[in-house]
Amino acid sequence: MDIRRLSLWEGRYATYMSNDIFSALIEDQGEVVLELTSRTLSGARINALSLPYFRGTGAGVLSDPNSEWWQGNEALYQAGGAYFTFPCQSGEGINSTDTCWSVRRYGTEEEHGGVWRLSEMKSREEGNRYRLEKVDMLLPSQPVLYTAVRITNTGDTVLSGSASWHCMLSSPLLETGSLISSNAKYYTAYALSRRESGINRFMPGRVFEELRHAPLVRGGTADAGYVPPPTGTYDYLIGKIPDKEHLGWVVLNNPKCQLLFCMFTPHSSSEDSLIFPNVDITENYLGRMDAPWALFDGATPEIRSVTCGFNTGPKGTRNISIQPGETRTVCFASGFVSYDNPRIGQGFYSVEPTQDGLVFKRTKSWAFLPADHHFRALKAQMKHLFSEESA
Repeated sequence: MDIRRLSLWEGRYATYMSNDIFSALIEDQGEVVLELTSRTLSGARINALSLPYFRGTGAGVLSDPNSEWWQGNEALYQAGGAYFTFPCQSGEGINSTDTCWSVRRYGTEEEHGGVWRLSEMKSREEGNRYRLEKVDMLLPSQPVLYTAVRITNTGDTVLSGSASWHCMLSSPLLETGSLISSNAKYYTAYALSRRESGINRFMPGRVFEELRHAPLVRGGTADAGYVPPPTGTYDYLIGKIPDKEHLGWVVLNNPKCQLLFCMFTPHSSSEDSLIFPNVDITENYLGRMDAPWALFDGATPEIRSVTCGFNTGPKGTRNISIQPGETRTVCFASGFVSYDNPRIGQGFYSVEPTQDGLVFKRTKSWAFLPADHHFRALKAQMKHLFSEESA
C-alpha cells in the first residue's frame, strides 16, 4: 500500500494512492480524480478515466491567457476524470468542482491496512454557505476507490441543491463494442441544454424500460447499452434505481480488453445519510460541436466519451434540502478489474453481492470484483476520524 503527495503542475498538487493491483490520483483543484488505473490481462496498466485534450494545467481559468476559449468556465477548465458536484451543475455560485480543496490528513487504516485521505472545501458565499468533507480509501487487494462525502449546512437558512458523482470514460477502455449496463428499472432521455451544441440520437422525454430498446429520434429503437462506431450524436440518459435494491450500480464492459469498470452506491438510507436514486449515462459519440469540445463552435467534434454516474435529480434541479447545522453523508465507489472468461464479454445477466465482493454472472460464466460493498471499512474510518475531531 502506498499514499503520497505529488506536485503535478506549478501550483497544482495531488494525492497518489495505490495497492498491489490498483491506483488512484486525486487532484486538489476541484477534487477531481485524474486516474483510476488497473492492469489488462496482457499486463498493460491503463487509466479508465478520460482527460480531454483541452483540460487546463494552470492555476485556474480566470488567470489563464486563453480564458475566453474556455468561456471563463472553471468546470470546463477542470473537465474530465471523476468528480463530485454540489450544490448544482449550472455554474451558479461556488461549487465543489470550481474551487481548490484542502487535504487535511492522510494515512494508513489500522484494521485492514488500507490507506485513506481526508479533504475539505468551504463555501462562505452569502446564501450558499456549506462545508464538504471527503474521505477516500483504498483497501489491500481490492481494485476499488471508496469515497464518502459529508455535506454540512453552515449557513442560517435551508441549503437546497443537488449532488452527483460522475466518471468520464474514454479510450482505451471505451471502444466500439463496449457494453453499458445498470440496474435502473426505467430510463428517460433528455434534450440538449441551451449551452450544448449537438444532435440527439434518442427521443427526449420518452420513458423506456431497457437500454437495448431506447427509442430513436428518427423512429424505431436501438441498443443504448452498445457503444457503436461514432454516430455524431450526444445523449443524456437518466434511470431510476429500484427502491428495494441493496446497491445502485452502472458498468462499462470492454469485451476486447476483458475489462469491467463498475460504479456502485448504497441504496439504503439512515437518518443522516443521502442516497443517489438515479443512474445517469452521457453518451458523447463525437456529438458535441461547441467549444472546447470542438476547436471552435460548430467545428469538428474532438471528444468521444461515455460519462457514467449517479445523481439526486436531472441537471439544474435542486432537490436536496439541508437544514442549518445539519450534516448529510453520501457514499459511492468505483472499481476497475480485468476478467479471464471471454464469455462475460458478451454481457452478463445479473450482479450478485457476496461476502467478498460482486459477481457478474452469465449463466455458468462469471467475473468477480473484490469489494466491500457494505462500505464497512470506510464507515468505520469515518467514525474514527470525526469522533477524534469532536473529542
